[in-house]
Amino acid sequence: MKWGLIGAMEEEIAALLSAMTDVSSETVAGRAYYSGKLGTADVTLTQCGVGKVCAAMAAQILVDRFHVDALVNTGVAGGLAKELQVGDIVLSESALHHDFDITAFGHVRGYIGGGGDDTVPTRFYADRGLIDRFMKGAENKTGHRVLCGTVASGDVFVDDTALKIAVRDEFNATVAEMEGAAVAQVATANGVPFLIVREVSDLAENDAAGCSDNFLEKAARRSAKLLIAMVNV
Repeated sequence: MKWGLIGAMEEEIAALLSAMTDVSSETVAGRAYYSGKLGTADVTLTQCGVGKVCAAMAAQILVDRFHVDALVNTGVAGGLAKELQVGDIVLSESALHHDFDITAFGHVRGYIGGGGDDTVPTRFYADRGLIDRFMKGAENKTGHRVLCGTVASGDVFVDDTALKIAVRDEFNATVAEMEGAAVAQVATANGVPFLIVREVSDLAENDAAGCSDNFLEKAARRSAKLLIAMVNV
């Protein structure tokens, strides 16, 4: 099995890259793709850049050019659900685009077209086997809670309490970030299983940017440890 691993920022992939062996790199569409081993697992890792377009490009390249069998998007996110705390890890049961809006045509916000029920947001469902595999790999390796929920993605950094509440309540969303639903959509279109792994770096309120920056490197190192365990289960 070959894994495609995607992080948006350098800090989100640095610990993974430093743990890889037998590494070769290739630049595609201006981004580096690193292929090698994480433990005994075959992986290709990339820093896609911030936002849904960047994430979608990377996911499709990993499928088409590197022939990965599963896609995992890792990084940090803002916590939306009331019970979340900084340091919690959230796995995607589903992902959606909270900023996709064709309500002018009578659809609900988050419905992206292409058929299906337009009275509910379009959701992409993560692979249950990958969720279980992560849980098994993470067992006894973190003192932080691991939860499952809905990842809400948009090309906006949620650092406003009113926006946080709106996204949480409209979509029953657990965390907000900027890439996961794009990876999920590409994976689903290609019939490739996916999982989004997010560590809560802030609570998506007015001080979110500073909290996220301060927590990023620590969260990335912990997430890398857990992902390495997952791909080697």
